[in-house]
Amino acid sequence: MLTGVAINTILYLNQFQPKEIQMKKIYIAYGANTNRRAMARRCPNAKPMGSGFIVGQRFKFNNVADIVPTQVGSGVSDAPAVAWEITPDCEKALDRFEGFPSLYRKIDVTFQADCEYLNGFAYKMNYTGFHTPSPIYVDGIRTGLKNFFNASYWHMIDNSIDSAIIESFRMEETGSPLTKRVGGKQWR
Repeated sequence: MLTGVAINTILYLNQFQPKEIQMKKIYIAYGANTNRRAMARRCPNAKPMGSGFIVGQRFKFNNVADIVPTQVGSGVSDAPAVAWEITPDCEKALDRFEGFPSLYRKIDVTFQADCEYLNGFAYKMNYTGFHTPSPIYVDGIRTGLKNFFNASYWHMIDNSIDSAIIESFRMEETGSPLTKRVGGKQWR
């Protein structure tokens, strides 16, 4: 996990870097981009900062990963995630991969690593609804997260993902009328 000292050191040292390096952003990944090899292909200049949780957000699946606000008192844990330091070129590659702005939009999120907090952005789906994801896709997310987290967190990661899959399956089976477009262009 990323420590507060590490976060503050990165932010402090960043102010002394050339302008093109200072333009780096903090991207918080919770889905396919938690996988180191996939990120190395998409964004070779991205640097992993560590693992933690997206405060006040939980997993949801609408065929692909999404996050939604956690309801107070629900007992559902915050979504496990990975923080990446990215360049403007990385962000462009991620925008293409995530279907920004058609499929996903960008939102500001708070990332918690141990007792430290970091602000960054995450991609949020433009469509509500629930659809069960493919097992291969889910396995990629589990593996990606578990490669960043200490083994003591693996049970929590599995519970968080499994709860979202079960919710998606139940909503899909009941034919929930909750599907709607929130923003972005028409989904193609």
